[in-house]
Amino acid sequence: MKWVSVIIPTFNRAALLKKSIQSVIEQTYRPVECIIVDDGSTDDTSDLIHEFKKLANDNFSINYIQKENSGVQAARNAGTAAAIGDFIQYLDSDDLLYPDKLKNQIEFLNHHPDCDGVFGDWQSGDEKKSEMLKAFASNDLIAQFLTDRCIANFSFLMRKEIVKKTGDWDITVKRNQEIDFHVRAVLAGGNFEYQGITTGLWRTHDEPRIANTTGLSDFHYFFNKMKILLSEKGLFTKELSTKIAGMYVWFLNLHWHESQVEIYRFCLAIVKLEPERKLYSNKKWDLFFAVFGRKLGLKFWIAIIKLRKRFSSKTNFTA
Repeated sequence: MKWVSVIIPTFNRAALLKKSIQSVIEQTYRPVECIIVDDGSTDDTSDLIHEFKKLANDNFSINYIQKENSGVQAARNAGTAAAIGDFIQYLDSDDLLYPDKLKNQIEFLNHHPDCDGVFGDWQSGDEKKSEMLKAFASNDLIAQFLTDRCIANFSFLMRKEIVKKTGDWDITVKRNQEIDFHVRAVLAGGNFEYQGITTGLWRTHDEPRIANTTGLSDFHYFFNKMKILLSEKGLFTKELSTKIAGMYVWFLNLHWHESQVEIYRFCLAIVKLEPERKLYSNKKWDLFFAVFGRKLGLKFWIAIIKLRKRFSSKTNFTA
């Protein structure tokens, strides 16, 4: 039997981490190596791990790596470098794997030797109430990963060879880190397939998440990186550009609280991705933009929308 290395980066999440590790212990597949990378925690994470270490045996091991705080991607890189397994499973310290997850996906990979990784469905919520989130198979994995529903990182199981070919997790990417890694894996030649199983639980909670601490500039940095990377390979099509512009519009609608300067830069990025797109629905704005030009028109339009949003949370940004 081949080893699976489960890599869990964590920072001051001992209470959540306990159940995440327990979900690894409860896997019906063996042998498993659980690597916890402690990114400078100051809570009782260390004591928790030492208790779990007592459960180690010939087919289950716990490797505890402590390092200075440098972010989740650096922690994943440290865990990957230490992994001995033939398969790599990434798991955030607030999420859970369901008991047969590894067993089912390894059986799938054993029956599909040309497949470098497999992903499935997952649930979102808590252990009392959750909703099912479905993934799907696509002939265009790059477009799927970039512009469709983000696939939960823990739902993937990858062969170690494709992880090596992909390279390190990019520590400069603050938003959509998992998507960045998965797209680069495809560009490295990775073949990923969908298996219709429920892989785990994306736990909702009140503690900080990466998605709650990033803004417009982080979102743009990620997609601009993708644009450059895909353009170099002749893969950045007009259709993909239009889909990404739609992602920008969706994200903008969540971030009108940011500065007018940041919103203006973001809007310029949208119209650069899709020059035909209008960010407004009122025909009067057509005349205004025709008279004053796109740049001045955008600045005035943004100022008006932000002013409206100060007085009504229901204002639609496409006014």
